[in-house]
Amino acid sequence: MWIEAAWHPLRIALDSIAAVVLPSDCRICNRALVQLSRIPVCADCLDSLAPADVTACSVCGEALGFRSPGSETLCGVCRRAHPRFDFAMSYGSYDGALRRLVHLLKYEQFRPAANVLGAKLAQSLRRSEFAADSPVLMIPVPLHPSKRRQRGFNQSELIARSAVQNLGGSRFELHTGNLRRRRATTSQTGLTSHQRRENVRGAFIVTAPASVVDRDVVIVDDVYTTGTTLNECARVLRAAGAGQIAVATVARVYREVAEIAPHGVSNQERCAAALVEAAAGYR
Repeated sequence: MWIEAAWHPLRIALDSIAAVVLPSDCRICNRALVQLSRIPVCADCLDSLAPADVTACSVCGEALGFRSPGSETLCGVCRRAHPRFDFAMSYGSYDGALRRLVHLLKYEQFRPAANVLGAKLAQSLRRSEFAADSPVLMIPVPLHPSKRRQRGFNQSELIARSAVQNLGGSRFELHTGNLRRRRATTSQTGLTSHQRRENVRGAFIVTAPASVVDRDVVIVDDVYTTGTTLNECARVLRAAGAGQIAVATVARVYREVAEIAPHGVSNQERCAAALVEAAAGYR
């Protein structure tokens, strides 16, 4: 169209002016930005974002160094104790450009980064096991009101909202305000397994259980680390009567595959299994 033909040279001119008048560097690779962008990240770094290439546990999504001969590929943790959600999915590994992009959103308040992250999450959801036609509630992990006021937004909600927009016309429905964080929690970083479990135990509540009864649910967060918070959210939603529950995150912290044994359970997995059992109410 003629409008596009006229806009192209104008965009080039604007990019050139911006490079001179508004000099800036890519916040990931530190090279000079030569194009106008809503986020301070160059096109090469955005193009470098790629899905994780791992053989993953069928339930929790942890990376494995083997593939089971059967229909399910399970890690030692899930063979011993099934989490309260049915399966988990993540777009990519929490490192490199993806990690930096999450930090730009979460800690540096570059909200437009949520649009990129939401689009990546939508790619994972398109490949998910939710293949039926029934509607699915997309529920972001909530922040405590005090934390939300401090940050100004909930990054998980922004990512979920962007994912729904990228899945336009699909059956995924953003569902906010029902799952609430009723107790402020400290950061999980640096806590032991027991401390993580106690930190989130009883922190969440479903205020309108009737709206989730027999409904399929996707719990959305930015990063899957140990899964403790996500498992607690799944626990209260399960208790409220939700149907199938999945966990979806943009990024995932993967353990070293060398530490994951195809037979038996490693010491690390025993600790993780104990955490899952306790969080799920088995002990």
